[in-house]
Amino acid sequence: MDKSVILHALKKQAFEDPAVNPIRIQDDLVVHQLPGGEHSIHADYGLRIFSTLQNNESAPRKYIYPRYFQFYGFSHLINGRGWYWTPEKKMTLFNKGQAVLSTPEFVQDYAGYKTSYVQDAISFCGPVADHLFRAGIIKDGIVEIGNTRRLLPIIEQIKDPSLNSQIKANLMLQNLLVEIFFERLEAVPKENHPQISRLLTMIRSKSEKWWAGPEMAAFCNMSLSQFRRVFHKKTGYSPKQYIDMIKIQQSTELLCIAGLSVADVAVRLGYSDPFHFSRRFKQITGISPLNYRRQFG
Repeated sequence: MDKSVILHALKKQAFEDPAVNPIRIQDDLVVHQLPGGEHSIHADYGLRIFSTLQNNESAPRKYIYPRYFQFYGFSHLINGRGWYWTPEKKMTLFNKGQAVLSTPEFVQDYAGYKTSYVQDAISFCGPVADHLFRAGIIKDGIVEIGNTRRLLPIIEQIKDPSLNSQIKANLMLQNLLVEIFFERLEAVPKENHPQISRLLTMIRSKSEKWWAGPEMAAFCNMSLSQFRRVFHKKTGYSPKQYIDMIKIQQSTELLCIAGLSVADVAVRLGYSDPFHFSRRFKQITGISPLNYRRQFG
């Protein structure tokens, strides 16, 4: 690797970046600020996609500008090669088919390595994104998403300013982030504690069941404290959070089936109270089950 790549360029000047504006300098950090202009649609929903890039090409860069965003960033490298830097992990190279996820105020930098950096990218913010971050679905760093341009349908959808298109784009982004999270889980070697993998299969197949902690620990032949520790390491969730997320994910499919009421969907997923189901659905997706059905049912 070129030594010049790992030199810090702590210059008190901004640099051109069409993805995020405005830019300011603070304490030797480049700060990409959150622009104004939020629409009531995004405030009501709790998620705002405010900037996109499609097939955007930038020249390779040799110097690191330590920086952070005031929002979430999702950059998919669709051509070229990149480098990614953080103060802790220093320099990592990554390739076409990988993406960089960035969370608010996390110091990092990335750019093209010896070749142009060609990307599809989305910048977003809001309480729904914060929830996904707290749940471990959004994490800083490099993720595998493949060579298919999975951000492109969202970018195309967000161009239409209508309410329906904005809601649909938000849901598409949420679903993509969840899909990538589960893909990342499945890519983790399962040689250690294979009983956890069998339990995850059971949870997904028995969506109506509410599993108790001691029951799951016994299924995995572990003490309750060991089970909780291993489960969280394997999935990034507590057992309760994981079950909750699986139920909501499966409910999005059931809500599109004609003839099933919201109460029917709640019963199928083991909720004794349909109002509890509706509250959890909106907390996680940002939209009520009835509105989701109207949009996609």
